[in-house]
Amino acid sequence: MCPIPKPHGLALLIAVAMNLQTLSAQNTPVSTAEAEKLSVQLEESINSGNPEPLNHLIYFPEFIARTESKSPFINNVDTLTKIADGFGLFKIGNSTLEFTKNGSFRLLRGFVKNEEMHLLFRAFGDGGLNYQDITIIKIKDSLRAVDIFSYQLGESYAKLFSYLIEGMDTVDAHSSLTSREKYETIFENALNHKNYSAARSTFEKFDDHTQNDKHLSLQYMLACEHLSEKLFRKSTDHFISLFPEEPAPYLLLMKEYADSKDFGAYGMAIDKLDTLLQIDPFLNYFRGNVIVKLGGSRAALHFYQLVFDYDPGIWQNTEKLVAYKVVNNELVQATEAINLYSHTPGYRKELVEALYADYPALK
Repeated sequence: MCPIPKPHGLALLIAVAMNLQTLSAQNTPVSTAEAEKLSVQLEESINSGNPEPLNHLIYFPEFIARTESKSPFINNVDTLTKIADGFGLFKIGNSTLEFTKNGSFRLLRGFVKNEEMHLLFRAFGDGGLNYQDITIIKIKDSLRAVDIFSYQLGESYAKLFSYLIEGMDTVDAHSSLTSREKYETIFENALNHKNYSAARSTFEKFDDHTQNDKHLSLQYMLACEHLSEKLFRKSTDHFISLFPEEPAPYLLLMKEYADSKDFGAYGMAIDKLDTLLQIDPFLNYFRGNVIVKLGGSRAALHFYQLVFDYDPGIWQNTEKLVAYKVVNNELVQATEAINLYSHTPGYRKELVEALYADYPALK
């Protein structure tokens, strides 16, 4: 059988080609071919269980510059390196590998923003769904990352690291802090210790202006996820009213609504995230799941087929596609789907065998 083409390649070429002319002469441009090569390397390494290329992708000097921090630690490279190590900056590959267990790490698209190359990856697996927007620059002859924006965290690693080192700077300077700064320190400490009730009570002491701060309201929303459904939905509504184009609440709401029976809101969260991503065909997998819960198995099959046509290597989708084809007595098509999945890079033989054990008529 002919090898299956990478689903992301054309999207990357088109997105980059349309934007390359915006690069200025002051930066060494990252070519389409270079970006494509790096994206394939990162995909293959994570999907084969090797986290090291992603672990070592960050170029630390430029990452520190992008924190724009005024902390006195900013010029102490040794201290910053130790803090960054504890922060997990040099283990992003490990955390991504754990997150994508039984799933995949795939490039969605490449694009140029503010005259810099970005690679947007989808991470999907036992950890759920996330997207990583990696900013790439050229250092001599190699490509390095200078920041990573996590859709699930809602902020870039540089911004989060800046809050971390500035918070450390204020630990021994409480007497000189303003009332807001003191409460912010208490709030962040409560979050760090996973004391979400304390974080909530502290946040409620902020004035309206402070509660509308993007970082603080985002952290409050993440805390409320651990407290109650009512508080969580109220906090997400508040955050969306302030920052409707930020992706984090829609990812969180997809997870929340999937466990409830509010399927209409679930579908709207998927659609909004899809718009912000400028279309991710994989989200049809979640649309199929919504339809299944509403009792429309044949309509769900349509969505699973769309995902399979886009990328047959996504096991969770292929498994459901086969199951619903069997339900609809489409046994030949179900067998063809299994065969196609079996020829995708990284396919898992034991999963295929388990599927045949469930549906022996397909052998």
